[in-house]
Amino acid sequence: MNRSWNLGIASQIPKNERTQASPASGDETLKPLEKGSKAKLIFNFTSEEPGTPRAEHLWIEILLVQHDDKLLGQLEDNPVYIRDLKRGEIIEFEERNIIETD
Repeated sequence: MNRSWNLGIASQIPKNERTQASPASGDETLKPLEKGSKAKLIFNFTSEEPGTPRAEHLWIEILLVQHDDKLLGQLEDNPVYIRDLKRGEIIEFEERNIIETD
């Protein structure tokens, strides 16, 4: 199934748009990631509707930290603009996709 979105890479986001440093930004390291931790990711998408942003910042609860730098998490937010992404979905991501932790 083709998705209408992809995950942003923290180091490609302008510093003034980040809410907190991420390891990918080269600024600082995030607190250790473990099961139950929260991480905010950027979900990029395109839309032809005027005034629509090009990304949504959404929280994930980490379910599994794998040894190959892959993580699995469950989406905690309901996207506003991305129609094929729903709260509760399982998302595979990498540490470089994280823009904030809680």
